Amino acid sequence: MIGRKLIAFVCVGLLCSLAWPSFADDAAEANRLMIEAVKLIQASGREPSPGGKFRLLKQAHDSLVEIIDRHPSSDLAVRLATGQRIGDISLSRVREAMERARVPEPASPGAPIRVWRHEAAVVVVAAMAAPSGRRWALTASRDGVAAVRDIGTGELLATWEHRPGMSAAGVSRNGRRVLTGSGDGSVALRDSESGRVLVEWRHRQAIEALALSRDGGQALVGSGRDASLVEIGTMEVRHSWRHRAPVTAVARARGGRWILAGFADGRALLGDARTGGTVHQWKHSGSGGGGVTSAAFSPDGRRVLTGAANRRAVLREVATGATVHEWKVGYRVGAVAYSGDGRRILTGDDGYEVELHDTETGRTLRKWRYERPPTALAFASGGAGALMGFADGAVILCDIRLPERRRGYERTFLTTDGGCW
Repeated sequence: MIGRKLIAFVCVGLLCSLAWPSFADDAAEANRLMIEAVKLIQASGREPSPGGKFRLLKQAHDSLVEIIDRHPSSDLAVRLATGQRIGDISLSRVREAMERARVPEPASPGAPIRVWRHEAAVVVVAAMAAPSGRRWALTASRDGVAAVRDIGTGELLATWEHRPGMSAAGVSRNGRRVLTGSGDGSVALRDSESGRVLVEWRHRQAIEALALSRDGGQALVGSGRDASLVEIGTMEVRHSWRHRAPVTAVARARGGRWILAGFADGRALLGDARTGGTVHQWKHSGSGGGGVTSAAFSPDGRRVLTGAANRRAVLREVATGATVHEWKVGYRVGAVAYSGDGRRILTGDDGYEVELHDTETGRTLRKWRYERPPTALAFASGGAGALMGFADGAVILCDIRLPERRRGYERTFLTTDGGCW
């Protein structure tokens, strides 16, 4: 806050300048601009809104710069230009106050909001709500490195490692537990924020896919040709679903009753977690081998989405197994995600594209294209953001807003430096 002494100092300077006509004009105008800047800075201290505070400080800054540019021979201009303080005022202090008050401009629809990077291909991306109400993003890569960040600010909150590397990961619905697995068969249940190991065990074969129950009490583990439902507390295998081809994807419904196991030959199996029975089976067929690569249930557990190497993502009814919508893309579908409100899905393919689809109409709403294939997808920020992990280690959080249009889709091209066009 600027005190009365500074205003008095400026006023005295103004009176003195009137006494010496040789520099009266320059000094008088510099003093007038200084008084104007002082009043604006004082007003910014009373302004409650960050936007209003920033505008007042910007006007004050412009007045100070004008003193230097238009009245360089005045004493005030010399002191400001050389970084000296005049009372509590200096250009650097005003600029720092402006930065603190600055309100970030809203991202344009489809544009990147945050960009992070891992050293290896991303295995999992997930968004979670912290107990404090803040939104976190958990990302992990094949080299075993995991990171927890604040979605709003981008601040790195924690990092930890799963050695010798990470082949799969699953996050509980409440976001407080993460299950990580590797090619040597090791599995660990961790506290997602700190990475502290709570339980760990080992399978005889490499871990290919993982899913975790809402509370973190059960693990669905894809290893070899088995999808096994494991009670983490007792390490008891409650049920197991086996097929002749290796497991390539698993998912568990939010309510806990249904599981989905996908296999390398394109077979998908819908199982009942209570009884261990198989409810439905279907097969992805076509070019690309048809292996199931990814799966996700709708929030209400009534639909299940699978992506496959045959370039298709299929949405089915759990009760009947009937197809609701099918999306065909140009390349192998490597990742899928379901929004929290059940209205949108994301698909990512080896043609470097991520697509946003409407689950009721089947319409494709937006496409993003990056320079590497997407390997993990999730919805973030209350469904307003798309969290994407890529094969080069990049993690990009994109704005998901859509313009009002009835036909076609929007396309955004993403660049490695976080830009778009």
